[in-house]
Amino acid sequence: LECCSGDLADLKVKSCDVEAWSPRQQKYFEVGSCSNLGDAQARRLAIRVKDRESGSTYFPHTLNNTCVAPPRMLIAFLENNLKADGSIAIPKPLVPYMGGMTEIK
Repeated sequence: LECCSGDLADLKVKSCDVEAWSPRQQKYFEVGSCSNLGDAQARRLAIRVKDRESGSTYFPHTLNNTCVAPPRMLIAFLENNLKADGSIAIPKPLVPYMGGMTEIK
């Protein structure tokens, strides 16, 4: 989900959120994000890159990425796979990584 400019923090040029559905809340919630900070963070931290061909230096563009916040992703996984009896269904793509288990009781 691309964030609108009004939702961006001070240094962010562009930001995208990764969201997951919460059946309990009946809405999507953020589980991670990735932001382009342009050269603002590099300027604050005095990070420079030297161009090998021209010898000139410049401030590189930087990214800030939370990837996926494990606690939030775990909540989304549990909520979306909870069965009526309280067990957790393991999605088919994850079964091989769970030693063949198809549910957690």
